[in-house]
Amino acid sequence: MASTESKRNLTSQFAVLRTISGKELNVALVLELRASSEPGIYGILVPSDLKGYIIVESDGIHSVQKIVKGVKHVRGRIAGSITYEEVERLLKVKSPLEELQPGDVVEVVAGPFKGLKATVRSVNLAKNEVEVEILEAAYPLKVFLPGDNVKPVGKG
Repeated sequence: MASTESKRNLTSQFAVLRTISGKELNVALVLELRASSEPGIYGILVPSDLKGYIIVESDGIHSVQKIVKGVKHVRGRIAGSITYEEVERLLKVKSPLEELQPGDVVEVVAGPFKGLKATVRSVNLAKNEVEVEILEAAYPLKVFLPGDNVKPVGKG
């Protein structure tokens, strides 16, 4: 079993299929049913931030073409294949805090300052914490908030 797993990781390819936007999950479910009878298909990925595309891991393009043939909402296959590193980059979950920079305007969505707008002073990714200055306060009010309690509104 272990040797098959390592062989699969070395020889597998990732094919990108174009679908109708919004029908990715339906197509993936149909492909999953068809893939149960096809031994060369290892996985089907529906990236949430990539509308209209599905990624299929297989041992070759011929396996993908077998299961895709006749599926209603598939519009075609992108020529070539993508690398494992590119697929891994699609799967990584980015924290909303990574996009915040000092000077950005955010809205507080929870806690005692809910509904107020603030300017980001600093971001601490290790603690998942943001230091903000409330804009609508009568005097400069600096507050440390959890990263989940702010929503980006605009750039500084």
